[in-house]
Amino acid sequence: MDTEEPMACPARITLDAAQLAFFDALPTKAPSVQSELGCELERGHEGSHAALGQQVEATMRWIQWTLSASEINPYTWCPTDCSLFDGHPGGHAPSRC
Repeated sequence: MDTEEPMACPARITLDAAQLAFFDALPTKAPSVQSELGCELERGHEGSHAALGQQVEATMRWIQWTLSASEINPYTWCPTDCSLFDGHPGGHAPSRC
């Protein structure tokens, strides 16, 4: 019986000064963002990598990146009691709660 959780993707990103300034300029008080983040999707996922940058109540901002570009996008929670964003590729991650 295989009860192991899926292995996480090993990809990492270091946010640049503009990305960190974007988070600092948000009007809502939020925890500070780490400058280096790891992909939270399962190993072997399709599409861009993704890491939660910042969450305030129901508002989440995810950093998504490829080898050539990165962007910050707002998302809602995955509806399956998962700790990832709605519409994420791959399997569901256990809830952060």
